[in-house]
Amino acid sequence: MASKRHLKKSINNLTFELVSECFSYKVFHPKKKNNKTDAALENIVKTRNDLIHRSNHPTDKKDYKKNRTYFQEITKDMKAMVSLMDDIG
Repeated sequence: MASKRHLKKSINNLTFELVSECFSYKVFHPKKKNNKTDAALENIVKTRNDLIHRSNHPTDKKDYKKNRTYFQEITKDMKAMVSLMDDIG
């Protein structure tokens, strides 16, 4: 990522897409119980809040290499957030 702003924007865009997919699933599958969908929504929102918090508060601001790996971890966790959708199917 080029900057924190772009990272946060990507996190928010991904979260928006995943939440809209959950709501679409609820609309198109009204006969199924929505417990799994609701749990997936909660996990997505919790993960989003955690990622935003971590991106706002890096552990070491001075050391470039540690900082870079720290934000790469956040990016990796953001990509893993998509796997939360597997639970609703």
